[in-house]
Amino acid sequence: MISDSESEADINSGIQRTLISINDITLKIKKELNMIDELVKENGLLQTVVGTANETLSKKVHEMGMNVAEIIDEGRRNDRLESNFLDSVMSNNIVVTEKLLEYMNP
Repeated sequence: MISDSESEADINSGIQRTLISINDITLKIKKELNMIDELVKENGLLQTVVGTANETLSKKVHEMGMNVAEIIDEGRRNDRLESNFLDSVMSNNIVVTEKLLEYMNP
């Protein structure tokens, strides 16, 4: 039988691992946000940043042998896209990103 102190130590260890994991994820997010900030500073326009992101996603999708048009059509079928242009662009990015993540993390 596990003693209370061993159980508490296991819990504390689990909490510590979780906090370290959260910190790692936070650092990755911060790095991504800094990269976006640099793109915005360099290019100045959100549309340019979105275009760069789309190019990067398109290359990854192509490398993975996926069809972007099919992914976007699937998103439309699922009523994910809005009529507003910016919402549409962002929704397309979300749909493609979700699909990429599905394929990368089966």
